[in-house]
Amino acid sequence: MRDRVVEAATQGVETGGIVRCCSPRTGWGSATLSELDRVDSTVRQAHEFSLATASGVPVVLAPIAIRQSGPTSPPTDDPRDIPLPECRQRGESLAAALFATDRRIGAARILLRSEVTDTWLATSEGTWLHDQRPDVSLSVLAVGSEDGNVERALGSFAARGGWRALSGAQGLITATSLRVMERLHAPPVRPGRYTVVLDPAAAGALVHRAVAHCARPSLPGADPDVLPMGTRVGPEFLTMGDDPTTVGLRASALIDDEGTVARRTTLIQNGVVVGHLHSRETAAASGQAPTGHARAGTLRGAPFPRASNSYLAQGEGDLPDLLTGIGIGVYVSDVLACEAVNDQVTLRAGAARMIRQGRLAEPVKGVEISASLLSLLGRVDAIAGDFSWDPGNARCEDGAAGIVPITTGAPHLRLVDIGIGEGIS
Repeated sequence: MRDRVVEAATQGVETGGIVRCCSPRTGWGSATLSELDRVDSTVRQAHEFSLATASGVPVVLAPIAIRQSGPTSPPTDDPRDIPLPECRQRGESLAAALFATDRRIGAARILLRSEVTDTWLATSEGTWLHDQRPDVSLSVLAVGSEDGNVERALGSFAARGGWRALSGAQGLITATSLRVMERLHAPPVRPGRYTVVLDPAAAGALVHRAVAHCARPSLPGADPDVLPMGTRVGPEFLTMGDDPTTVGLRASALIDDEGTVARRTTLIQNGVVVGHLHSRETAAASGQAPTGHARAGTLRGAPFPRASNSYLAQGEGDLPDLLTGIGIGVYVSDVLACEAVNDQVTLRAGAARMIRQGRLAEPVKGVEISASLLSLLGRVDAIAGDFSWDPGNARCEDGAAGIVPITTGAPHLRLVDIGIGEGIS
């Protein structure tokens, strides 16, 4: 939707796959296909590529149990059952609801998307698996203006399942509009050093950066800055991990894209690195067991160790407990981006409020935190007990490894002595 008008309504089917072959003493070869009747020739091509690799470094794969499963039953809430005209009506209804929230909303973009992904995995070892996943998502951009000020806010929601999973879409529309209104006349935050409290979504974004890019072995296209086992990164009460077995989340799976049974993996325990995310190849190279985190970012991409449902283990108390004792601080309740370049992490807030004498106060904008990851983790001062999974439509893009959906989960998190503003880190 562009404003109140349907800009595009499309449907289609995409088919593709990848064949990977590992020959002794040479290495990997891979070839892709877009037509299923070309599987045999693609297998031969992948084998030829593997012989031509001549890397000289033998590839060893950690052993896994052989699993087989037949076709799964069709989803009970299948988004393909909803005809395109009805999807269009839903989009128009959401656009009308957004403009009705406040007269100052002058422009909007709304994207509704549903898909069902069928994946087949077969290996020469005997594994044969079929998986079917329905997903729906809603993304909203709202633009408001008043007295010459123009502001925008983003909101998203995604869930495993069909259109019934979007029952909370109206709440997203209202929350996105409210953030625009708060920003319209919010002053810029004054540069300085503050105690910062992150809401579960913002804390989860920070956790994903720690888990996704610092707790797995490096591979081509992945970040090389892996934290060695035994490295202290934070206080005793800091525990993080990744759990692809959590039921109902978009990135959850019983097995990964190599056929390894997925399992919950603790990566940082009591502030110390105790684990890494592994594929079969990286597990064998490090003498550890595969964790079931090998994920392919595209239909034509090889699986790499990737995060799925990254989490920060909960502590005690709630938001008022974390606010207590803060004379002046900043509360971040929405994230526009959380980016990592080399060792620096930059978190840009989409919504923020000042904290004054232990209470949430006026909205502010321009809140940006930039510091090294270890510096941020080392400044963790308190973790609340109000854990929740973020329902946003989050994805992780990682070079040649492609793009995969992710979910983050966290409670409120408090950081001390954080620089906010240009020239402060």
